[in-house]
Amino acid sequence: MAINNFGLGFTAQNTYKVPTRNRPDKYAESPLAQRARFEVSEGIRPAEYFAAYKYLPVTQKDITTGDYVVIPKGRILSAITAYDLSPTGGLQLDGSGVLYGYDDQITTGNVGSYSQENSYFGYDEYITSLLVPANGGTETTLFYTQKDVDAGGYTSGGTTILDGTTAGSGVINPANAPIGVAFHDWYQDIRGKNLNYRMWSDGGHVLTDWYVEVPFIQESGTFSRAIAADDAARRAEFTNVSDIFTYMSIDNDTETFRPGIFVKSDALGNYMPEALGSPTATKTAQTVGKLLALDTRFPKSGLEDVETYPGSRMPGTQTAGLPSFLFEFVVAQEAINGNDVTIEGVLALVQTGKYGVARIQLSVS
Repeated sequence: MAINNFGLGFTAQNTYKVPTRNRPDKYAESPLAQRARFEVSEGIRPAEYFAAYKYLPVTQKDITTGDYVVIPKGRILSAITAYDLSPTGGLQLDGSGVLYGYDDQITTGNVGSYSQENSYFGYDEYITSLLVPANGGTETTLFYTQKDVDAGGYTSGGTTILDGTTAGSGVINPANAPIGVAFHDWYQDIRGKNLNYRMWSDGGHVLTDWYVEVPFIQESGTFSRAIAADDAARRAEFTNVSDIFTYMSIDNDTETFRPGIFVKSDALGNYMPEALGSPTATKTAQTVGKLLALDTRFPKSGLEDVETYPGSRMPGTQTAGLPSFLFEFVVAQEAINGNDVTIEGVLALVQTGKYGVARIQLSVS
């Protein structure tokens, strides 16, 4: 049987001569050959190295290690550089910054310090910015509390922290804009406090683009955003929630709450609708993402029938099938109002829409 050679022509072909080009004599001197790099990394977790601002108030204690958290997971973040004059105690352009970090074991009452540049306990040379909570573009005071006293912390002036619930002391956080969110808890910077121990490596990264979820609360007047400097007792109640949970709050009186609205930071780096939740709002420097979904349809997958024990922090009979982060958030928020809610009561508050889970597409760019 004959085999057809389809597409193969065996007739005489033309021959061509195509010249080659030698390297130009000046190629090695061309600006095109000498340009610096342009691309650094992908933009989801940009390859920029940050440290937490050393004098942030602590939020909660890790009972396993005994260390303190200053930025809870999920919190919206901004940063300060050597060009920022406030808050004090940050990086210095001339490298003259000092870090207060230990009690002198030789001279009683003396607070020791280290150089930001020339000390083993100074900042890594790749750290150019220090993280602080975003505040929606409004200057905020981050108050010290008894937890800071217990942690043995210092102010940026090198003094021992007093109880902020009575003294009203704290860190002035200037108006800022968001750069990302915390995808893990950030621990207190205790570099230099102990000769042989620090909690973790010198720094880390932030998240700018991801699909995330946080609990939400709808309320009248948004007491969850209140930071009353002249009301120490109220502030102490509020911090019991904000120091542990990252969440979204919605003011029923003034704000629209629907999928598609832009989301920004409140005064402490938690989430809130931007431009009162207007569906015609435009993206601004404060925008961190867009609300995609509101979920109050719990329990799911029969989790309410899974036997759990009190304190297990697992969804089951002790949480009415709710995710533990949502259940604990509801209990903590209701406690501020003096309500000791039952398991069934927590579920009812979710199913009637006061609480739930907000899912947000981050877009901090």
